[in-house]
Amino acid sequence: IEAYLSRVDEMGNEISRNCKPDASPESKRKTLHKYLFEENGFRGGRAEYYHPANSHLNRVIDEREGLPITLAILYMELGRRIGIRIEGVGLPGHFVARHIIDDGEGQLIDVFERGKLLTTEDARNIVVNSGKRELTSEDLRAQNPIEILNRVLGNLINVAGNDQDAEAINRYCEAAVAIDPQSVLSRRMRSQIRMMTGRNAAAIQDLDWLIDNDEQGFAQAE
Repeated sequence: IEAYLSRVDEMGNEISRNCKPDASPESKRKTLHKYLFEENGFRGGRAEYYHPANSHLNRVIDEREGLPITLAILYMELGRRIGIRIEGVGLPGHFVARHIIDDGEGQLIDVFERGKLLTTEDARNIVVNSGKRELTSEDLRAQNPIEILNRVLGNLINVAGNDQDAEAINRYCEAAVAIDPQSVLSRRMRSQIRMMTGRNAAAIQDLDWLIDNDEQGFAQAE
């Protein structure tokens, strides 16, 4: 982990050296795009979109391709290192980034498409095509780190489910609870996979926790 964190720091330093001291936020963004997409060839992983490697940030850094969300995570971290504010926006079916300039509305960016600048209408089309519904203000809300990590884990759980890999699902559910111990949804999922994989005592521990904390769910069950 430390080696990859150091690599991201190095990348940030390389970008910063190519930015003028008085560079504007837009100029810094252009330098970031040139570094990532032109000089280093980072791109969306299309050939094997659902391969687990596309959800592992170390593999994304090594192979220079990934999912929209993992590319956006790297993009946000590099932006932070060069002094620009970038948020993650979890559109249904397609994660994008948003560059905030002077606390304004910001510019939406599709990192999967090599930094393509998006309009609100573009975002609407993405939601209509993937979610079969209209764009809402909630869709455009900036997601916090826990929400972003849970979305990555959700992708991995779906891949493991398609592969019928119960042990992998269990690992990802354990990770989901570790990053957000108070998540009722994560506890529910983990209790189910623990029971399915024969971890009965551990599943009961989760059920005991849910009895104490998931009042709405148990009320519906009654």
